[in-house]
Amino acid sequence: MKMPRFTHSLHFRMSALFLVLLGLSVGGYYLWIDATVFKAYDSTEEQTWYEEKQEPELRELAARVTPVLDRGPALADILTEYGRRIAPYKAEVVLFDAQGYNMVSTAGDSLALAVKHVDPDLLRNMTADDWDFSSYPLDGDIDAFENRIIDVVPIHAAADSTRPADAFLVASFQPITMDVADIRSDWQIFGIRALIVILGYAIVTALIIMAWASRRIRNLTNGVAAFAEGDFDRRVSAGSADEIGILGRHFNTMAERIKHMMEEIGAKEEFQRQLIANVSHDLRTPLASLRGYIETLNMDPENLDPDERARYLDIIQNNLDHLDQLIERTLILSRLESGQTHLRRETFPVGELVDSILARCEGFAASRRVNLEFEVDGEAQDALVHADALQIGQALQNLVENGIKFNHPGGHVVVRIQPCPEGVEITVTDNGAGIPAEDLPRIFDRFYIGEKSRTRSSLIGDDRTRSSAVPLSSGLGLAIAHKIITGHGSELKVDSKVGTGSVFSFRLPLAAGDTTPAADEAAAD
Repeated sequence: MKMPRFTHSLHFRMSALFLVLLGLSVGGYYLWIDATVFKAYDSTEEQTWYEEKQEPELRELAARVTPVLDRGPALADILTEYGRRIAPYKAEVVLFDAQGYNMVSTAGDSLALAVKHVDPDLLRNMTADDWDFSSYPLDGDIDAFENRIIDVVPIHAAADSTRPADAFLVASFQPITMDVADIRSDWQIFGIRALIVILGYAIVTALIIMAWASRRIRNLTNGVAAFAEGDFDRRVSAGSADEIGILGRHFNTMAERIKHMMEEIGAKEEFQRQLIANVSHDLRTPLASLRGYIETLNMDPENLDPDERARYLDIIQNNLDHLDQLIERTLILSRLESGQTHLRRETFPVGELVDSILARCEGFAASRRVNLEFEVDGEAQDALVHADALQIGQALQNLVENGIKFNHPGGHVVVRIQPCPEGVEITVTDNGAGIPAEDLPRIFDRFYIGEKSRTRSSLIGDDRTRSSAVPLSSGLGLAIAHKIITGHGSELKVDSKVGTGSVFSFRLPLAAGDTTPAADEAAAD
């Protein structure tokens, strides 16, 4: 059941807490009054006498007075002695004759004067087993003797109990007597005590309510202070629906936004630092090469033959192309590492993507005299995958270009698609120089180049056979491919041997609703 909106307010909760404390206080005060002022008995002995001993003792007393009904002094002695014993219990015993007149009592003449006569028919009715002594026979005076009777025992002078009773032994409790001055004094004391209780209750209740409210405000204040001091992971408790709880939730939301903004700013700063470090790291060599060749052309341009001039210009062109590619790939890798690039997954045919990548690399492969091949197992060519097509295309192009760069004339690069339990597996195989075992753990690091000597010589222009269409190695292609594949939740694997070639492979998930034979078999297993 949904609670009304006003019950979520702090005013309602503080008022409810006040009423609960008031109820507890009143209930506790009532229990205290009931246990002290209105308690039925002053001691356990008195309670035991009224509830257990009174009835059998009264019948025993009736048996003792029956033989001496006609002897007044003996009756008085017996009742007086018994009266002294039950005096602590505030009880009285009176012997009435068959006409209801007071014969003798435990309180002597005082009770005889106060209670001279009782209706004998009432006494006879009270001797019945079903008489309710908690009732009030005389409604006009609640403290009348007849209303204070707790037991009546009939006395028969003869042994025949069927005859009318010759006397009645009656037990009662004493009347409650209070002086007017005592009543006034008690009311004054009660009024003062009531005032003290009310004031004490108001103080204690105010302290409890304020402590409860201030504790919650203090927790909120401590959380805000900790956040202001730099603890950006600090949050406050916000489970309540009142104003303090709403304020806590707003603070937590604000803190999350500020933390996210700071993380974005930190990521952008890290991106800028990495970009500057990357550019300064790899731009020095081609820039030095450009400066050297330009200075050579400027120093003695008239004595340079046309072929030498053309070779220098070709090398300068190669270095400019390399710089352009280096800057582009550095930006791509920095965005990937700093989280600036987000995946845009879509469904596309993986076979068509491979065809377009191989077509894009044909010119580069032709300049290196390397053959490109495409193989498809089963129905994998028509398989639809769910991934970022642009990023997967970039990774695949980097792998193909890497296989072309480090291959020999007449070599080949094979791209193969085959079904697998996770979807489809794409492998890029070349029969080039291969990668030494000591270089394999670091090939996915940025700017790491296994063939350092050949690459370095290419950058400074010693490779006279290199064409201007051939990109130079930047050491970023595999790092970019690795980041893209791992970002898709897959793994870029490599298997390579020196002199044999390298095999790079990764897997992509099928789009929802698309299946391949291998995927069907795996599901069946």
